[in-house]
Amino acid sequence: MFDLPKSTEIRKPIHKKLIYQKFSTELSRDKKSRFDEDISRIIITNEISENSVNIKSTEDVSAIFVVLIELKTKDYNDRNIILVSKLFGQNLLLVLHYEGEYQLAIYETRLLKSDWKHEEDITLSMQGLDMKGVWDHLVTQVSGIAPREGNTLSEQIGIETEKEKLRKQIADLENKARKEAQSKKKYEMFQRIKEYQKKLEEM
Repeated sequence: MFDLPKSTEIRKPIHKKLIYQKFSTELSRDKKSRFDEDISRIIITNEISENSVNIKSTEDVSAIFVVLIELKTKDYNDRNIILVSKLFGQNLLLVLHYEGEYQLAIYETRLLKSDWKHEEDITLSMQGLDMKGVWDHLVTQVSGIAPREGNTLSEQIGIETEKEKLRKQIADLENKARKEAQSKKKYEMFQRIKEYQKKLEEM
């Protein structure tokens, strides 16, 4: 799948019962049924490790597992995908599949996702001197976020998260300003928009 080495291929189904047991608190009451409404089945398809690709493990990353999640709906709840990403306490690359399309997801400080694509349009490359480097490169491939100006990948993700929040705040304020009848309030909103835009430019 996605040009990953044959040596990494495995096939190990993960029963949802295991997830219900591990996250009994998080999936209490109606949350369990919502999880079931989103996810059909879960299969580990690849293990990227020192044994399978001859790339040295690190203290942070000993292996990376590719997990296929067959969805029942494209309009899934992120919370359910995050639970799967935390299931094994390992680094997981999640492949979400729905009706012939795929979306990649990976958890690195927060859930990061790619656009939906057909299988033939997705290629994953493994680059890095060790497993941590391979992991960081996969995160970049999925999210499109790469470290800049001496930042670590985690720091850059934090910056991009703040940028997204600012863009949303600007869009919300612009929408409110268009609907605001009072000129004083409208002016105050535009001043805040300018502040947010300046902050965005400086990041």
